[in-house]
Order: sequence, then C-alpha cells, then structure tokens
Amino acid sequence: MSNVPPPLFEPVYLRKATPHAGPALRAMLARCSDTTLRARFLAATTAEVDELAELVGDMRTVTAVELYLDTVCGTDDQATVLAWQGERVLAAGSILPTANATAEVVLLVEDAWQGTGLGGLIGALLAEIATLAQLDFLCAYLDVGNVRARRLITRFCPQARFLAPEAGVVDVVIPVAAISATARDQHRIDPTGRWSR
Repeated sequence: MSNVPPPLFEPVYLRKATPHAGPALRAMLARCSDTTLRARFLAATTAEVDELAELVGDMRTVTAVELYLDTVCGTDDQATVLAWQGERVLAAGSILPTANATAEVVLLVEDAWQGTGLGGLIGALLAEIATLAQLDFLCAYLDVGNVRARRLITRFCPQARFLAPEAGVVDVVIPVAAISATARDQHRIDPTGRWSR
C-alpha cells in the first residue's frame, strides 16, 4: 500500500478499459490498503463474506479481485472507465450487466486519491453510461461500514434504496431515472477526457 500523496500537477485522463490495461489495474489494486480492498471485494456477494472474513493475510489473493480483473480486462459485456495519470491507474468504475435493464455498478479508488472528487467524476460518467444504455436500475453491494460510498450514492440518487444489511453487506438499488442531473453536472471533464482538481 502506498500512502504517498498524489501528484497535483499531472493531468488525469479517463479512458475505457482495454485488455492492455490489466497490468496497470493490477498494480493499482496492489497499492490499495486491505481496508479499501475489503470494502469493495467483501461486498461482492453475501456468500463470499463468511468465507473471506476468515482469511488472514493479503487480500490481494482473494478470488473476487481476480474475477473483477478478468471481467474488466477480458470481456466486452461490461463498461469500465479507468482514471489514468501517466502510466498509473488511479481508479476504476464499472457497469456489469446482471439482468434485463439492470446492472451492477462498481467503483474503486486507490487510497491516495480517495476524497479528491475522482470517485464522483467516475460516478457521473457511469450514470451517463447507464442512461445511454437505457438501464432501469443499477445495484451495488456495500460493506455495512462503507460510509463514503453511501454518501456518494445518496448524492447522485436520493431515491436509492438501501436494504437491510445481511452478513455485513448492504444491497443498494438505484433507479437510473432518478439519478440527479445536478449531481452529474457538478463533475466535468474537458473534451479530451482530462480532469483536474
């Protein structure tokens, strides 16, 4: 894990994930703390929670991490946006289809970039993708303690439903039509895909 503050003067670009992004995405995951990885990947399914909660050691060996990498870099049945600074991936956001007009939304920001607005920017872009794809609902699975993700979801969609926690995981249902246009408009990038704070 790296606690080095992010460079402030290098531009950040958003790009669609390709198979060639695999090593950079894997390197980002390696820079994430166990807490960040646990908040994202323990919430992948409720069935995994009990299994993964017993693991001791490096969360980077968890099957859910590998599954995510394979899905993002190995299939076309998803939409993933990566935030790049030079050759480094700083964050990843994905829409993974699950059923007719429904998809899972996934967002992971490496520790040094959390709280900078990068997650909100990717969230706005994912909201646009969901709208263009004519999805009715997005779903998300959050660790019960993931307050930052709850705030982000509520900012974008006050009508999101947070279901009762089960095994430490909160299921979230986000009606795409209710996503706030105002919240989306607060996050802008220039026409080249460049973002700056």
